[in-house]
Amino acid sequence: MSKLHKVSKWAGILHKLTIAAMVVLPVTILTGLVSTTSVLSLLDMSWLRYRSLGNLVSGQVVGALALGLINPLILLFTLNQMRKLFAAYTRGEVLTDHCAWLIQRIGKGFLALAIATFLIRPMQILLLTMALPQGQRSIAIGLNSEMIFFAISGGLIIVIGWAMREASAAAEENRAFV
Repeated sequence: MSKLHKVSKWAGILHKLTIAAMVVLPVTILTGLVSTTSVLSLLDMSWLRYRSLGNLVSGQVVGALALGLINPLILLFTLNQMRKLFAAYTRGEVLTDHCAWLIQRIGKGFLALAIATFLIRPMQILLLTMALPQGQRSIAIGLNSEMIFFAISGGLIIVIGWAMREASAAAEENRAFV
C-alpha cells in the first residue's frame, strides 16, 4: 500500500467526520437556543419591541447572543476549509498550491477563534451590564489556555501553509523539468 493511498484513505474518513461536525454544530446550537427556557423567556419573539427584563432589555440579550454566534461561525468557516483540504487529499492532491492555501486558511481560522474569543467575552459582559446603574457596570478581560492554544496553533498552521507553498512551487518546478 503506497503512502499516498494511506493519506487518501484517512483524508476520506476525516472528510466525512468534518461534514458531520459541520452539520452537528449548528443543530446543537439551534437546539440549545430553542430549548433553553431562560433564553425563550428573555427574548421578545416579535423582535420589533424591546421588552424590559429587570435591568436587561431584550435587545441586550439578543446582542449578547448574536456576539456568541461569531465563534461558531468562525469554526464553521475553519471546518469548511478542512473539508476542502481533506477532499483534495482524497483525490490525491497533496503537494499543491491549492492545498497550501487551504492550510493557511485553516491556520487563519484558528487564529481568528483566539482573537474573537478574547474580544467577544468582554463585549458580551459590557453589553449585559450596560443597563445597570453607574458603578455596577463591569467589563472583564481574560486570557485562558484555550485562547493561547488556538493562537499558537493558528500561527503554526499558517507557517506550515507558507512552507507548503514553497514546497509545492519546488515540486511544480521539478515537474516542469521532467
